[in-house]
Formats: sequence, C-alpha cells, structure tokens
Amino acid sequence: MKKKFYYLLMLVCCICLVACEKPVEPQPGPGPDPEPGPDTTAVVPKTEWEKADSAYTEHDYTIPSHTALKLAIHVCAANPTEENLEAMRQKITELQPKEMPYCMVATINGDPQTRMGFAWFTNDSIFDGEVQIVAMKDATEEDFNGGNVTTIKAEATRTKKALRYVGQCSYIYTKADLSAGTKYFYVSHKALAENLTPGTDYSWRVGYGDYWSPIAQFRTEDAAQGEYSFIVMSDSHIMNKEYVDYARRCALAAVKTVPDARFCCFPGDFVEDGTLANSEWEWERWFEESMEPIIKRMPIVPTDGNHDDSPNINYTYHFNTDRSFNELTTKPQFEGITYSFVYGDALFLVFSMQDFWRLDYSYVDWNSAYLTDYLGYWFRRETSKNPNTKYRISLAHFNLFSGSDHSTDEEPPLFRACMLPVFKDCEIDVALQGHDHTYEVIGPVNPDSLTPILSAISDRQQVAGGSEKNMTGYEGGTYRTDDGTFYFIGATCGRKRYSPHSRERMEREYTDDPDVLRDGKHHNVKNYFDLFTGMFGQPGNPCFTKITVKDDCLEFNSYTADDDRGNVSLLNTMRVVRTKDHSIPMLQ
Repeated sequence: MKKKFYYLLMLVCCICLVACEKPVEPQPGPGPDPEPGPDTTAVVPKTEWEKADSAYTEHDYTIPSHTALKLAIHVCAANPTEENLEAMRQKITELQPKEMPYCMVATINGDPQTRMGFAWFTNDSIFDGEVQIVAMKDATEEDFNGGNVTTIKAEATRTKKALRYVGQCSYIYTKADLSAGTKYFYVSHKALAENLTPGTDYSWRVGYGDYWSPIAQFRTEDAAQGEYSFIVMSDSHIMNKEYVDYARRCALAAVKTVPDARFCCFPGDFVEDGTLANSEWEWERWFEESMEPIIKRMPIVPTDGNHDDSPNINYTYHFNTDRSFNELTTKPQFEGITYSFVYGDALFLVFSMQDFWRLDYSYVDWNSAYLTDYLGYWFRRETSKNPNTKYRISLAHFNLFSGSDHSTDEEPPLFRACMLPVFKDCEIDVALQGHDHTYEVIGPVNPDSLTPILSAISDRQQVAGGSEKNMTGYEGGTYRTDDGTFYFIGATCGRKRYSPHSRERMEREYTDDPDVLRDGKHHNVKNYFDLFTGMFGQPGNPCFTKITVKDDCLEFNSYTADDDRGNVSLLNTMRVVRTKDHSIPMLQ
C-alpha cells in the first residue's frame, strides 16, 4: 500500500514539473533601443508660493514680517490670482532680518520736560539694543550718522515664558495657516532718556549696528508750557484685519487733524484676547500697523484694560512708564499701569482699578483694601505734591459711571464706593474713561448725592434726541467742576460698539436691594439717566477726541474718522472750566 502511494506521488510531481516548464525565448539580436515608458519617479514642480514657503524660513526673519509673508502665501494657496501673487512678492521684499527691532513706542515717563521712556521687541536671542536721539524734527538717516547723536543702551529682558501668538480669536492662525498653539519667546528692550532739553523737537530710532527702526518724533514739554493739545482714544480691541484697519483709520485721522498733539492717552483694551489665551499677534498689530501713525509722531500715555490682562504680562513688556507706584507694599499685577505726571497746567493721574481683588474685598460690603488703602493713598499723595495745577485729570479704563452695556456690571458699585470719596478729596476735575464704547458726557456729578450739578452747566444746545445717535438731545456745553467731577467716555477708536441705554431701561435696571444688585443685571444709581448731561450716543464710526489745555478752560473737540484718507467729521465741542482753587487733601 505504501509503495502504491509512493509511485502515485512521484507521478503527480512529474506531471507538475512538465506543466510548469516554459519554452526557451529566442535572444533578441542587434536593433533600435526600445521606446522609454513613463517616468513614475518624476517630481511635480513646486508652485511659486510653495517655493517661497520653503525658501524664506521663520528663523531668519522678524516674527511680524515672516507672519505677513505666511499670510500672503496662504492667500495664494487658496486663490492664486496674479493680484495675490504680486502681493506675496511684495511681502518677500518687506521681509526684515531677525536682528531688526519692532513694536517700538515712546511713553511719558516722569518729568515730560526732561525725560522720555522707550520700549521695543526683538526676536529671541537678540539682546543688543539702544535708542538714538537727535535734537531736530523730521531727522533723516544721514542726521543719525552725524556727530550730534545721543545714544542710550537699553536693558534687555527675555520674556519669562513663550508668549502665545494666536490666542482665542481664530483669524491669524486660520489665515496664515499657523498652529493654534504657536508661541514665541521675545526680548523686551527698554531705555530711558534723561536730561533732555525742554521745549525741543527730537527724532529717535532704536536698534543696533546696521539694524535700525524707522525714525519717530516727540517734543518735550516747554519750560513755561502754555496752551497745548493731546489726543484721547480707546478700546481698539485688535482681533482681526477689520479691527486693525478701523483703529488705523482713527490713528491716521488723529495725526492729520491734530499734527501738533503732544501725546496720545490710551486707557486700555488694546487687544481682544486677554487671559492665558492671549494673542501677541494682536499686540504686534497695535504697534506695527494700527497705531503706527501716532507712534511715529508722539508718545503714548497708556494704562491697561480688562482685555489686556494676562499672566504673560504682555502689557508690562511693551511699555516703559514710571513705576514709582510699585514702591507701595502691594504692587500691581502689571508694572507701569498707575503713574502720574504734570504737563503745563494739568496733573494727570493715570491708574488702573483692575487689581481691586489683590487684598481683602467684598461685593457684599462694597469695599476693596487695595483701592482704598493703596490707590486712594497714591491719589492723595500725588495731588498733595502738585497743589498748584489748575486741572486734575484722571485716566482709567474702567468706569465709575457709564450708560451702556457695562453700566450693570458687578464692579461699578464697588468702584464707586471706594473711589468717589477719593475723587471728592482730590477734587478731580475730569475723569477720562474707556470700556463702554459709547460717546458719553456725564455730570459734573455730586459725589455724595450722585446727582448732576445742573447749576454748573451752561451753553448746551438742544437738538433732536431719543435716538441711538443722541439719546439726551444735548450737545456742546460748558461744565464747571468746582464741586464735582466731569466724566467722559469718547466711544471707541475701533470696530466694537455698544448702544446707549434709554431712560426707561436705566430706570428698569435700578435697584436698592444689594442682593439683586450683585446679579450683574442691575445698578444702584437712582435717576441714572439724569447724569447724562451732554451728548450721549453711538457715533457709528471710530472716534478720537482732541483736548486743548487753555488758560480759561479744557476744550474738547471730538471727531469721527470717516475714511482711510484721514477725513473727519466734528462730532461735538464742549468746555470744562474751574473757577475755584484746589484744596490739598489730607494723606490717610
């Protein structure tokens, strides 16, 4: 049986071998080479924008200029028109080497007759930097190569952590194809010019070696300063191109309308993204694009807004203002947000209320030890040191009084409880506020009764009221501040706008029940609408205000920026006067 199986197996194998055997193919003789087939290893040529993306790497250029190229490349990839390609080519020509400075700004820092602060950024690892100053207006690069240049070496500080670049708003990381987690380290440079000559026009630039910023200007306060003007604008809320463009429109209009302004006050909300998810790109655009026309012509007087708050302390890195307030026991969360200076006949008290929570505070009892004990003491100290200025002007982001969406926030009752006694003791004439994005003329307000001092108002014009453009039906006017403070909100220099509340709504939102008040939907100012004694409405365009310090008044001229060419419309004109001498507050 085994043998039969063996023979059968051998037979099957032979059959398989015969079946698998192939006939021998004849060998080809000499002849023409065969036609080549398709080359499956050929590389598809790169597009022009792909070549640009790989040729110009992030490491070699400043963050702002390389991001602008990334944005242009991404636009081309989505829509490769000749117009978009040409725009990308232009961005290539505008690339700046990594050593170049950016986000430069001059700030009032101490005595404006003899001092000026400067700050700017560079990419990580670029620690060299200095400011150069020439005592002339509109100096050229050749003037800086001459012999009459003052050079001041800057202090350079690397950011403690990598700053988040794209933030919560999706605009820049979707438009430039960046990761939502993009972060960069930066170097913050700061320098202080001292012993300047009063009443002198200066040109300045920052950088080192062969790497220099554009040239900017400022003028020191005159030794015997007479009449002068400054600009107030607020709440740019930079978050995307539209917001960048609106704020730039306002800055261009302000420079064209008030070319001799000595400085620009900006009480906060530079950017939209605060908190941990902040966006350095938004700060970058504020300096490099939106406010660039103003920064080139005058110093900035800044303080922080609630949208600027971040543990990454972008504000502190970007500005170089006086920090003597830090001598107090409890320091603010950001350096340089509370400071004072005298310019001509006015004492400016620039401050932030946003640290009210740093010591004991209560929404039940409406108190804050920080505001009362530290900020209140500082106000009294500064006004006591400067008893002879005719006008006392405060500048802050948060409101003590306002008539739009922030009027029912939970903080204002606490702020009023803590700060109105301070304003009363220090006899503050004008409180310049931001935060509410509406044009609001308030008071003068009696700090005890929270009522308007109608006998202190004259020359108002009656116009059509009851509309979003003007709820009160008043414009113009002269407001005397002998017995109360005049509060002013100049709308917004940007795109984010609120609507004014009506009398009926304000009355509906009033409560004297402290438990109801804390719900964030009510206020505790009885007859609130009566405090709005002048123009009160939404202008609908970016706004700025020119304030002129005169012998007999503070003159306010507010404008809307109507287009991108610097054209404006006059919105409102009014005067603030004081007829009594200030008293000197007791230090507490």
